[in-house]
Amino acid sequence: MQLRRRHRAAVAPSIVFSVNVVIYVSDALRADHLGCYGARFVNTRTLDDLAGGGARFDQAIVAAPWTAPSLASLATGLYPYRHGYLGWQDGIGTSLSTVFDLFAAGGFDVASFVFDENYLFRGWPSANVLGTTENLDGVSAWLRQRRERPFLLFVHSWATHLPPGVAHGAHTRWREAKMEYLSRLQLDTAAGLEACREQYRLAVERSSEELVASLLEQLESHGLREHTAIVFLGDHGESWGERIPDKTSIDGIYHLHGATLYDEVIHVPLILSAPGRVEPCVVACQVSIVDLLATVLELVGLPSVPSDGISLLSAIRGEEPDRAVFCATSDRGVLSQVAVRRPPWKLIRHLGDDREEAYRLDADPRERLDRAADAPEELRYLLQRELDRVEQHELTDEQRSAVVARLTELGYI
Repeated sequence: MQLRRRHRAAVAPSIVFSVNVVIYVSDALRADHLGCYGARFVNTRTLDDLAGGGARFDQAIVAAPWTAPSLASLATGLYPYRHGYLGWQDGIGTSLSTVFDLFAAGGFDVASFVFDENYLFRGWPSANVLGTTENLDGVSAWLRQRRERPFLLFVHSWATHLPPGVAHGAHTRWREAKMEYLSRLQLDTAAGLEACREQYRLAVERSSEELVASLLEQLESHGLREHTAIVFLGDHGESWGERIPDKTSIDGIYHLHGATLYDEVIHVPLILSAPGRVEPCVVACQVSIVDLLATVLELVGLPSVPSDGISLLSAIRGEEPDRAVFCATSDRGVLSQVAVRRPPWKLIRHLGDDREEAYRLDADPRERLDRAADAPEELRYLLQRELDRVEQHELTDEQRSAVVARLTELGYI
C-alpha cells in the first residue's frame, strides 16, 4: 500500500458521536482538472482545501464510464454486470440493498438531490429524491431542518456535464447548447477544441468555488461540519473526441463518454474528508467506486454487507494490498465492453467480437499503443473469471426501442 502523509491530524475524540454523510457527485469530472490533482490553470481552491484536510485518492477508477451504471455501482457496491442497471430504462433489482436502504434501516434520514428527477434514481424510493441540483436551494433548505437524527445526503450535480452551464431541466435550451458544443468539435479546429475546454474549465471552477463552497458554508453555519463526512467524486470523466479520427461522426454525448473504457473517462477525482476520523493523506494505490459503500458503512458504524468493494478506511490504514479493479460499459442497454485495470496494465475486452486491447499505463499513460499481445496472462485469467459470472440477456425489439428512446430523450444519441 502506498500513501503519503501530509501532516499529523488531531487525535480522534474518545467520545462517540453520530456521523452524517454527504456524497457529492460532480458529473463528468476529470481528475486532471482539479488543482489538487495537478491542474495549473483552474481555480479549485475549495476542493483543494477539502482534499488537503482529508484523503485524496490518486487512482480512483469508476465502474462504468457513464452515469446510470456508475452510480448504481456506487449505491450497491457491485460492478455493472452484477447489479444489471445498464440503462435509464432499467430498474434496480428488489433483492439488492443500496446505500439508501442500509442507511435508512440504520436510523438515518436520507435525501437525494439530482440533475433530473425523471432519470437518476427514478423508481428508487429509498433514495428519497427531493429535488434537482439546478441550484442548491433545496439542499440548503433540507439541511436547515437537520437537528436530531444523523443523515445521508446525496447530491448529484450536472454543473460539469456537457454542455457546461445549462441545466438539463431546460430541455430545449440544453439541446441547443449541446448541438452547439458538439458542432465545435465536429469542425476539428484548434480554436473550437480550446473553446470547449475553456467552457469546461469554467464549469469546474463554478462547481468548486460556488456550489461546493456553498454546501460547505451551509454545513458550517448549521454546526454540522465537524460531524459530517464528505465524499466528493466524479461519476466518470470526459473526453473531447480525441480518439475519433473523423470528428464529423461525433453526433452525441455517448461518443465523448460512455462508449470507451480509456482513462480519460474512467479515472476520476475522489476525496474523503471526515474530521477526526480520516488523517490527511494521499493514497497512491488504485481504488474503485464500488469501494464507497463499504467505506461509508464503516464510517458510521453500520454493519457491512457483501459487495465487490473494500472499505477505503482499511486502504488508508495500509491493511489492503493493491488489487485489480474492473470497469464495464453498455451499448443501447447491452453489456459491450469489460476491462480489468491493475497497474501497470489495463486489458479491455470487446464482447461483440472478443477483440482485446491492452495498454502499459506507466510507459503509455495516454493509451496510444495497443499491446494486447504482451498483456500478462494473469490479467486475461482475471477478466475471464469475471465474464464467466456474467449473465448476458438479449433485448427484445420493444426493449431496444425503449432504450433508444430514453437515450435520445436524454441527449446521449
